[in-house]
Amino acid sequence: MTEYTPPLIIEVKAITVIGRRWFDKINGNTYFSADILVNNVLVHSIHYQYGYDDFYMQAAGEWLSKNGYTHPEHYEFGGITPLWSYCRDNDITLFNTVTDVMRKKDL
Repeated sequence: MTEYTPPLIIEVKAITVIGRRWFDKINGNTYFSADILVNNVLVHSIHYQYGYDDFYMQAAGEWLSKNGYTHPEHYEFGGITPLWSYCRDNDITLFNTVTDVMRKKDL
């Protein structure tokens, strides 16, 4: 599947992040993958990465910022405004869901 290439200016009304997490019992690590939709259009898929809990949301927020969909504040030591906070402050509807999968190949 090819990624969606946005026009130069797009009004973001809704962002959806669909995450999948897998826990590697042997090594004790958690990994994730995620799909990012803007205005109900798939714009990017994050493939197999290390990260636990809701790190899939942080990764999605960073990708959206890097690719011009959002413009969060960048902090002095490298962080950015969390996606949930950015959406709340800019009247953007944010949906997110995550599923814990049993097998690595389900990511």
